[in-house]
Amino acid sequence: MSSATIVSAASLRMRTLSSALEAVPDAVIVFNRDGRILLLNQAAQTLYGFPASVAEGSIVDDLLATRHPHGLQSIRDNLAASGSWKGDVYRRSSTGAELKIGLEWTLDCDEAEFVVERSWDITRLTAIAEQARTASHRYENVFQAMAASFWELDFSEVRRMIGELIRNGVSDLAYHFHNDEKWLEEALRNTIVLDVNQKTVEIFGAESREALIGGNIISAWPSESRHLFADALLHAVRKEQRLSAETVLCRTDGSLFDALFTVCWPPGHEGNGSVLVGVIDITDRKRSEAELIAGEARYRELFQAMSMGLVHLDTRQLWRIFDRLKQQGVEDLRAYIEINPDLILEAMESTIIAEVNNAAVALYGAKCAEELVGESVKGLWSPKGIPTFLRALEAGYNFMPGFEEETEQLRVDGTPVAVRMSFNPSPTLREQGRLLVGLLNISERVAAETALAEVSKSFAHHTRLALLGELTASISHEINQPLTAIMTYGAAAKRLLERPQVDKGKLILIHDQIVADARRTAEVIARTRTMANGQGTDKTVVKLSTLVGESMKYAEHELKMNSVRLSMVFSDEQLTVAVDPVQLQQVLVNLALNAIQEMQKVPHTRRSLTFRTFAEADRIAIEVKDTGLGIPVENFHRLFDNFFTTKATGLGMGLAICKQIVEAHGGELSAHNAGDGALFRIILPAGD
Repeated sequence: MSSATIVSAASLRMRTLSSALEAVPDAVIVFNRDGRILLLNQAAQTLYGFPASVAEGSIVDDLLATRHPHGLQSIRDNLAASGSWKGDVYRRSSTGAELKIGLEWTLDCDEAEFVVERSWDITRLTAIAEQARTASHRYENVFQAMAASFWELDFSEVRRMIGELIRNGVSDLAYHFHNDEKWLEEALRNTIVLDVNQKTVEIFGAESREALIGGNIISAWPSESRHLFADALLHAVRKEQRLSAETVLCRTDGSLFDALFTVCWPPGHEGNGSVLVGVIDITDRKRSEAELIAGEARYRELFQAMSMGLVHLDTRQLWRIFDRLKQQGVEDLRAYIEINPDLILEAMESTIIAEVNNAAVALYGAKCAEELVGESVKGLWSPKGIPTFLRALEAGYNFMPGFEEETEQLRVDGTPVAVRMSFNPSPTLREQGRLLVGLLNISERVAAETALAEVSKSFAHHTRLALLGELTASISHEINQPLTAIMTYGAAAKRLLERPQVDKGKLILIHDQIVADARRTAEVIARTRTMANGQGTDKTVVKLSTLVGESMKYAEHELKMNSVRLSMVFSDEQLTVAVDPVQLQQVLVNLALNAIQEMQKVPHTRRSLTFRTFAEADRIAIEVKDTGLGIPVENFHRLFDNFFTTKATGLGMGLAICKQIVEAHGGELSAHNAGDGALFRIILPAGD
């Protein structure tokens, strides 16, 4: 037979097959061994959404995106080997929807090989089957895998017992169930276990599920809990679907445990009289609740017993404001408030007082806690405290770990109260929108500090007056000697002028001395004022021998008048010292005059004043020694005090000023008794 004859025969068969397939309700596709679609009936066009004009001539697996878990080649191999294949594949419709398809392929090998495919949509059937399987699996999970005990109980005999009571005229079933203990015990014996899950074995301490199945439940119900079983019977009679309550049940070893008991009568079980019971061991929960209650009681006791004021704030509305601002991109809260000052008032009104302790009630002057609880904090803030409230807002907005500041708040009567406010928000409280604030009443301390400031101000004023007096006394003390010298020189000049023959040379000398003493007086006043003002001294490096020699010129008159021999011993005449020469001369002259006055108490022949200088490492020493009676022991501790003196006309300022000058130069001034007199030692840094 020629190939043309074969094609003609095949075409005739396709036309005949096409007419026959339109009557078939299943989707039918005919394709050749290469998978190219030759024809498809109307049912196939409807199932896949492709019209014949599009589908015919296309490769069937490409057009419908056919796939199989084991691959399409394995299907083709089975088809070639056996001439048929049946199974499930996945395809896509013209809309892109994935379909699960049941296929049946048959290989037609007459003259030309064709495959006739019959297919049907099993997507919906698969979903239903999956739902059924899932429901069964869920039930198995609930019954076997949940961390709760489940019992399926046969309640039919108990129903019969209840029916018998009704037939016997018992109308008050509630009374009968709760008071006829024998009947109730019999009902427990007649409640038979149909099935239990593995958790029941664990909770009740049974040997196995089989040890419980077929038995009754009387051993699980102690006498103190049987009233709940009676309530369950009443619920069954009243056709209420479930009952749940906490009770005490019994393990197989006789030990009791706290349990959450739930019984239900699922729809459809009325006829067979079975019930489903769930039991959860809540021993740990009850223990935790007891500990929580005890902990709460301890917290309440501590909360109220604290001497610090404690305010528990509800900040949930405030956090909503914060969240709103953060969503708007606000990072700098202070800058935002400067532009939107009304936010402060909004934040105050959104912060609510949830709880206060007794100390806080007293601090705010309230009659009771209820006067504060439920109110916003707006009424607690004075205008002076607003900056603190703003900084507290910033701390919360930026999740700072803590905040503490002294501020001013208001009592309920509007009077101000100074407080130290602190809070340290924990993440747990922050998540709950809660904040615990501690408050200390510091009004007394602030009042004391204010009073102390006033006293300090007054004391400073009196101190300035005292310093002014000291300065006056110092000046008068230090210029007394040069002024006395000026008066002496003035009197001498007058005597010379009264003589017939005037000695001009002596007058010029006296004039120069008067000018020098007047200049020294002015310098003393200027340097004393500088020292009193706390200003630094102008130091000059000078030879120590020169400084001592020039100082003694100012004491020369007193030395002669009191017949005092002066000795100056210099270990090295080139030793230098960095000092204010005028001030240190004041010290040396003062020490010399004091020594001269003290030696007036001894005979003239014993009066001797010695100045000695020497070096000690990087320091130099000046010693001033007299041959008087020495310093009384009882006077040593007060010797350099202001206004302490042993002289009838003394001011008690000389040695105090000397010590101040030496210490201002970085040195030390000390007094000792040495042999037959007093010794004053000055230690100073050596000059460069």
